[in-house]
Amino acid sequence: MRIGVILDNEFTIDIRVTNEVNYLKSIGHEVHVLCPSYSKQKDFEVVDGVSIYRFSLSKSIKNKLFGVMNIIPLYELFWIKKVQRFVNRVNPHCLHAHDLYMAKIAYMGGSKRLPVILDLHENFPAAVLSYRWSSKFPYRQLSRPAAWKRKECKYLGYVSKIVVLSKSFKDTLVKRYSHLNSENIYVYPNVPDVKGMLSFAINPNIFQKQDRFVLFYFGGISERRGIFTCFEAIKILYEEIPSIHLLLIGPIDGHEQATFNKFLEDPILSERVTHFRWKDIGEFPSYTLASDLCLSPIFKNEQHESGVANKVFQYMLFAKPLVVSNCEPQIEIVEGNACGVAFKSNDANDLAAKIRYLHENPQICEEMGKRGKQAVMEKYNLEVCGEQLDLLYKSLN
Repeated sequence: MRIGVILDNEFTIDIRVTNEVNYLKSIGHEVHVLCPSYSKQKDFEVVDGVSIYRFSLSKSIKNKLFGVMNIIPLYELFWIKKVQRFVNRVNPHCLHAHDLYMAKIAYMGGSKRLPVILDLHENFPAAVLSYRWSSKFPYRQLSRPAAWKRKECKYLGYVSKIVVLSKSFKDTLVKRYSHLNSENIYVYPNVPDVKGMLSFAINPNIFQKQDRFVLFYFGGISERRGIFTCFEAIKILYEEIPSIHLLLIGPIDGHEQATFNKFLEDPILSERVTHFRWKDIGEFPSYTLASDLCLSPIFKNEQHESGVANKVFQYMLFAKPLVVSNCEPQIEIVEGNACGVAFKSNDANDLAAKIRYLHENPQICEEMGKRGKQAVMEKYNLEVCGEQLDLLYKSLN
């Protein structure tokens, strides 16, 4: 089958997308990707058998057009034209669009005749409301984030099949919208390409661990992701665990940079926190192996109940015990496979108690790590979970 992938970010940004595309190619599909280029990349190239069609777009302009999309739909109109040209050039059998807001674009761009598969990376209406900027003037008035809650039903009606991160989110959608058929919703979690992740070289000197007890977090940094809760937990623990250290890798939400900086003015934290804004995914294994515990402390909310982040499965693959907040999908994976512990979301005292317990029980940590790795090797990986994508595309024939 000839598949047209519609993506409103550069192709290599989201590992979920690249994993899916590579899997679909590996099972015999012909994959073509339409995406923007924020830098001077080639308009067309074939990368590992995948045809990539790009058009130049300033990221600043994109963000502005997207921000006012609920008032002036120029972003949709712009994209529909791009998709129409792409369809005329590639002649795909179907379109695989990523994220809720691309559903109408794919449907209209395919002249209302091509089947559209919508890949929901998150609960977008809940996600956009959770961002700090969405409650501030003038962003709230211009972007109207609450409108996505009303538009979700209509946008899901544009598509033939839906891909979600978890069974719990699938059940939520079916319960919320009576017109959705559960047989048309497929669960594909953010699982890793095990062969790819294990192929990265390990640098034992990448981080000077010394005698420190290192907690590792990889991903975007903001209050809603629980990072400030981690700071408070360290302030509780630093006297009884003097070696405690927090390693953060990821960009800081621009609207929360000042808050982050304020925390690190405290010498208790400044001496015990290392932050890198960005590291290549190829270095992820080395940093994970240099750590003692791995964290996913996200706030428990409607957005985070939609699925589990890539990093959770990646931590597990490298046999590290996890400390996660009590979002249901995280509990299902971590406690269900006995590879870590869960704490009450946004509760620094409970987080500190869970870190203390694992610090005092290194043998339990080692056993948790082994079970986590085994779970990923046996079931939470691209080869196993990718079978759902295979079934989805077979159902279109």
